[in-house]
Amino acid sequence: MNDKKWIYNDINNNVVKKISKTFNISPLVATIIANRGIQKYEDIKMFLKNDITHLHDPFLMKDMNKAVARIKRAIENKERITVYGDYDVDGVTSTAILVKYLLTCGAYVDYYIPDRINEGYGVNKYALEKIHTNGTTLMITVDSGITALEEVDYANKLGLDIIVTDHHECKEEIPNACAVLNPKQNDCNYPFKELAGVGVTFKLLQALAGKENFLALINDYCDIVCLGTIADVVPLLGENRLIVSRGLKSMPYTNNLGLKSLIKVAGLEGKKISTGMVGFSIAPRVNAAGRIGSALRAVELFLTDDADIACKIAQELNEENKNRQETEAYILQEALEFIERDFDLNKQKVIVLSNKNWHHGVIGIVASRITEKFYRPSILIALEGEEGKGSGRSISGFNLFKALTECKDYLVSFGGHELAAGLSINKDKIPLFLRYINEYADIELSDDDLIPRIYIDCEIHVEHLTFDSIKQLEVLEPFGMGNASPVFAFCNTTISDIRTVGDSKHLKLSVEKNGILIDAIGFNMGSYEEQFVVGDAVDIACSLGINSYNEQEKIQLIIKDIKLEKNKIIECKYYKTFDSCVRNDIISNVISSQTIDRMREQKENLISFLNEIKINDNCLIIVNTLRGIREILKDIKVSGENKKSYGIHFNTINKKSSLDILINPLMHNLDVTGYNHIYIYDPCFNLSAIYELFNQISYFNSNNDTNSIKVHILFDHDKFEWCKEVMDSIIPERHDFVIVYQYIKTRSINEVYSGNLCLLNRSISISYNTPMNYLKIKNCLQIFEELGLIKLTISDDDVIIKQCHHKGKKVNIENSLKLKKLRSLRDRLQECENFFLE
Repeated sequence: MNDKKWIYNDINNNVVKKISKTFNISPLVATIIANRGIQKYEDIKMFLKNDITHLHDPFLMKDMNKAVARIKRAIENKERITVYGDYDVDGVTSTAILVKYLLTCGAYVDYYIPDRINEGYGVNKYALEKIHTNGTTLMITVDSGITALEEVDYANKLGLDIIVTDHHECKEEIPNACAVLNPKQNDCNYPFKELAGVGVTFKLLQALAGKENFLALINDYCDIVCLGTIADVVPLLGENRLIVSRGLKSMPYTNNLGLKSLIKVAGLEGKKISTGMVGFSIAPRVNAAGRIGSALRAVELFLTDDADIACKIAQELNEENKNRQETEAYILQEALEFIERDFDLNKQKVIVLSNKNWHHGVIGIVASRITEKFYRPSILIALEGEEGKGSGRSISGFNLFKALTECKDYLVSFGGHELAAGLSINKDKIPLFLRYINEYADIELSDDDLIPRIYIDCEIHVEHLTFDSIKQLEVLEPFGMGNASPVFAFCNTTISDIRTVGDSKHLKLSVEKNGILIDAIGFNMGSYEEQFVVGDAVDIACSLGINSYNEQEKIQLIIKDIKLEKNKIIECKYYKTFDSCVRNDIISNVISSQTIDRMREQKENLISFLNEIKINDNCLIIVNTLRGIREILKDIKVSGENKKSYGIHFNTINKKSSLDILINPLMHNLDVTGYNHIYIYDPCFNLSAIYELFNQISYFNSNNDTNSIKVHILFDHDKFEWCKEVMDSIIPERHDFVIVYQYIKTRSINEVYSGNLCLLNRSISISYNTPMNYLKIKNCLQIFEELGLIKLTISDDDVIIKQCHHKGKKVNIENSLKLKKLRSLRDRLQECENFFLE
């Protein structure tokens, strides 16, 4: 189970109230709209109304006048026009709508799709020569061409005019074409920059057709434009959202015979079609043509007026998609084996793999799977002889196109976006490319960037779990890239039932809060069952859905992630890291009276402390007790200091913040440089550790003329009770030994119990309704082993317990040396308190 970082949106309640009141929508919906960054009146109005007539004027796009004039001249002069497409869904749909529209205008038009294997992505000279030889005088690229500088110059020498329509990232120089339509050009003032390739093509159709034919154009082409837009995973905001919303509504009733046949073979006939259905069912079948076979058939599918031909091609694509899935599974398995064998993921942040047996048409999908699994950029390269064609996918915070630009000296060519890109490379350059892209990644990506994020719109409560709430959320559809389905946090709920379904692939929960039972499903999260038990208090990141079964509808949570309730997480981490303290035997009273005097001098009241951390940067707060953690977090929240970024660390600090909280410090590992103030919030279990800290600070201050560290003691006699609570909580009593032994014995198979130590302590605590923690149960087990009752193996948190047949006298727990040592540590703690109070 991968740890994920939950990022909560910073909600401005005044903005939410204003949006809710102005547009008469629920605060929940208003919150999500505000979270999407849509706060201007006109933008919110456009978002909620979602009216296709709000598309921008196409002539706002740079060079649109030139493109329209050249195309109209070609039609009038009966020139041969070739549409130069691409083999993915975006390229295929772009090609289909432009060819189909030009044919209705009486144009003499054909199309050309480069072969993925033999030609690769983009415009190439071989294709230009072939197109020119066939008599074409005007070539229009769709979904490609923005980086084809040399190729456009070559076309110009041939006497072949080029119009480029593209949406990919632009390099510094733009091709010298008759017209270049790409809203991402630096000097293009078009209001919306995130169109897919098919979106840019549609803007060209819109300009050619004129305002008077706009609605007819929408009716004829919006469903195909919708397909290409969803498939290219562009943000579903602005014009993309308008196109997709309208297209999804018309898709079930499409007049396009090819799309109709695809919907049928995908098993979606008669259903309300969603972005997910398009992205995961329809689009892959179109993509399969270009990945495994020829994309020409996919274009033909959308152009044909023959229902039999459409049905035949759709069936062929369906079979190709099955072949693609098999090839994908094979490559994925091989890639995972390479990673396990050859890659050190602790050192290499970008995964680069190559193989001569991989199919170039499928490696992009596999790269997506690799990136999803390991949450780091990945590039897969299919080798053919001494050359390779690669496809990469990235994560938030790492611009893959920019990274390739930095490594261009090792590439033959490249192109793409921030999160997806393609490249060509010579085989002998791959090791250098791997080295330098990882050096670039070391600069751009921190370890924290490699932790998957879940962005939480807001916390919801039981009163939000209504059919009406879910109905209200529909106004936010369609969901997709840039307009994700809302994710909520449903916190501090108790698991009442947990199991797996669907061949153990999926997690099925029933949770209870405020006496209400709620169903929850986690798709492809079956492994999570091993991490939780009935009775666990958990926080769930989820979206809201409705489950229909046996003509009954029930609200259910669609789980995105699940964690122990935050206080339980802190408690578990606390006892694990306190275990390090106990193992290092740090509880000691060896300290000089001079240090005690210095501690008394450094004492400060809590109010002063809270005021100081508001204005001071580079502060370290040392916390030693479980109650201390809860209190300091509460103090920071009450003081308003939670708006400042702060880090919580256990034992050691790996990365410093302007405000750090260090829990259970191992003083010999502490680096005090960079801090201006160090606050000791509650008593250390080892007073000599404070002595060590004072010595380190004294040494630093004596060798630093410009900056000195100030130490502040924030505890008094009463906080020693917090230390006693900790010691009492880790030392087992007689009833603890009884229930732990009983629980393990009754759940052993062939006198062997295996499981997770954290899970075991929570299970016992819930089953017997008694306090139990990680360290207490570990102490119990180690004492059992010492007394010969069990054989114990602990590896990380995994535990194997073998029962021993004890012969002879009855075992007396009181004879345990470990138990005596634990009790002596508690006594020594009292001595520490006495030292401080003398």
